[in-house]
Amino acid sequence: MERELNHQTAGAEKLVKEDINTIRKSALFAGIGEDGLLSILSCLGARKRVYKKGMWILQAGDRITSVGLILSGSAHIERYDYWGGRHIVNAVLPGDLFCESYAASSDNTVNVSVRADENVCVLFVEIAKILHMCSSACPFHAQLIDNLVSLLARRNLFLNEKLTYVTQHTLRDKILSYLSAESIRQHSSYFDIPFDRQQLADYLNAERSALSNELSKMKHEGIIDYQKNHFHLNIPAGTSL
Repeated sequence: MERELNHQTAGAEKLVKEDINTIRKSALFAGIGEDGLLSILSCLGARKRVYKKGMWILQAGDRITSVGLILSGSAHIERYDYWGGRHIVNAVLPGDLFCESYAASSDNTVNVSVRADENVCVLFVEIAKILHMCSSACPFHAQLIDNLVSLLARRNLFLNEKLTYVTQHTLRDKILSYLSAESIRQHSSYFDIPFDRQQLADYLNAERSALSNELSKMKHEGIIDYQKNHFHLNIPAGTSL
């Protein structure tokens, strides 16, 4: 991944205990104990990079051969149209993987950009080293491959789910569809979303002013409550969604 190695003077860093804990909890390394994890990270040639807020981690047109895993901080996967309009594809948080589908494809060229939403640390791992057994035949490598296949399947389901949000007939339906899914995913009617208002508007393909007005109306009607990016779903009896 050429750009990731040199882009905007991103720094190379050593893994610390907090990084190892995040890696262990990630879906990519699920089922691999700490001893096995340290061994397989060495086998995979994993490397850590640090990016400051606002820096590009990847830009559309880059060719990549590595998957990225967020160790700390957060980033957004963004797509820009010909006229510079931004569309947020997803937010990536600690433990999340990004661009694995592009790295695994034959073309390896990304058509999205990844920008640090705050100071962020990223672990990069060569996809070829995940997909092919090394000469030392690490006992956990088969588990790693299974995990990656599962992640690719989940990514497809996520994209289908997002399509459900953005194809709703009204802006209110888009908002409620997204908030309902987040509530279910986080197992609570109280939850945080990884977007500010402009980012949420870009994510749902809406105008920020229209989004803010609709949120305000729903709050007044008692359907939802919110403070910045913290939401509470409170559907009154008899309310039709």
